[in-house]
Amino acid sequence: MKKIMSAVVAAGFMLGSASMAAATDIKVKGTFDFGFGLYDGTNFTRHDNEESFDALQRFRSQIDFIASESLKGVAYFEIGDTHWGHGGGATWGNYGTNGAGRGAGGAMGADGVAVEVKNLYIDWLVPETDLQVRMGIQPFALPHAVKRADGEAGDYILDDDLAGILLSYNFNEIVGLNAGWFRPWDPYLNGEAAEPGSPWEGLERHDEIDLFVLTVPIQMQESFSLTPYGVYANVGRVDGTAELSWDLDPRVSSIGNWLSRNGQLGKGGDAWWVGAAFELTHFDPFVFALDFTYGQYDSDAVYGRNVTYYGQDGTAYSTPLGNQTKRDGWAIIGKLGYKLDYFTPIVFGWYGSGTDNLFEDGMDGVMPYLSPDWGLTSFGWSNAHFGGREFVVGATPAGTWAVGVGLEDIRFIERLTSQLRVMYFEGTNDINDVPQAWYDAGVRRGDSFRYLGLLDKDDWGIEVNLDNVINIYENLDMFVELGYIRLDLDQAPYNFEKNAYKGYVGFTYSF
Repeated sequence: MKKIMSAVVAAGFMLGSASMAAATDIKVKGTFDFGFGLYDGTNFTRHDNEESFDALQRFRSQIDFIASESLKGVAYFEIGDTHWGHGGGATWGNYGTNGAGRGAGGAMGADGVAVEVKNLYIDWLVPETDLQVRMGIQPFALPHAVKRADGEAGDYILDDDLAGILLSYNFNEIVGLNAGWFRPWDPYLNGEAAEPGSPWEGLERHDEIDLFVLTVPIQMQESFSLTPYGVYANVGRVDGTAELSWDLDPRVSSIGNWLSRNGQLGKGGDAWWVGAAFELTHFDPFVFALDFTYGQYDSDAVYGRNVTYYGQDGTAYSTPLGNQTKRDGWAIIGKLGYKLDYFTPIVFGWYGSGTDNLFEDGMDGVMPYLSPDWGLTSFGWSNAHFGGREFVVGATPAGTWAVGVGLEDIRFIERLTSQLRVMYFEGTNDINDVPQAWYDAGVRRGDSFRYLGLLDKDDWGIEVNLDNVINIYENLDMFVELGYIRLDLDQAPYNFEKNAYKGYVGFTYSF
């Protein structure tokens, strides 16, 4: 009887799947990514205590369930990033601890449990209208016009996957409107009590962060595009203290980083950004792009902050770091190019405001951000192929200025596309008034750079990138990236110069 019932259930499942497939068009696409890199000097300290070689892989697959032109669902999964030899394995490593989770299964024996949800959402049109609704965990980036030749650049305020609802409507061929509500953070859920001893204990209400986004894309064909936007973030009370307890690092002005480090934002507050992305195409083959943003974060609490640093002997010291109740600042980024048959010469640059006095004003003057994925270089900032080290200097333009030249879309050889960029950068922050205790401790400048995450006005650097894409087969590309950075940190008593190198080879199979 059990065998008969099993056969009936299996037949019913097969018939149901067949009918669903008949009504829904299913499309699958994705990538296999591999990366191998050699590095030196990327932590910018006096001590070379970094891993010099990386070998890793990743798998991504997107499944589209298309019912009609008005309705579809998207499931996007990822396995990785899996570092070879890391993350536990069935043969070597603690399988119970390291065999499950992001990047698991890289050690001998593999068998990691590491399937991750990247996106899960549906797209649908409101009946009898042109209003499109995207609902679920989805990718979202604020408008940005300054891009690389391959069309990628990312946004320096928000460019990530997050849960929410996005409404899109085109009034005509010129003007559109996008309005969204997203919830990137809500530690208390479904009436369950917060875990005793956790940062959220006793904060069952008003502990979330909500984002409200509005963009207005304006497109004049063969002339220009302009997209003004605004973002408001309501930051809830997500810890029980009146003092911030995040560590300072190169992404110090990031609200998202505070959460990822310790899950604490003090007493909460309000954050907002306004900006615009502009691209001029009327004078083709000249192309000009410009991005501008102003942002501000105000905390509900008023308090100071001590920064912990370490002397040469490892002794910990603490120094007041100004008032940490406010972040506000702005950034402007520009790029000018001239398209030729075999390459495109470019000039690019940016300016991000900095703090006037770190030890009195704190981070006031440095633009806050949420979760960026931005950079015009592939080493010091972001834009490397999968697994290639990046962000070794900064995550956004905040607190720096830069000017650079390059050649994009170089195509002298069939199946080979190259990009060359040379850039000079400096800090825009005033942190010269270093407390005497720092001198007495003989603090290491490299460690302080990592703590403060800021470049002083006297700090400067040069970056050179040569990035190549070789099309081996129609669906298989090979990436070869070379990078060099010279960083000169002039702030006494820990001034020094450091060189960083990068040599990377990667592969992407797209299906």
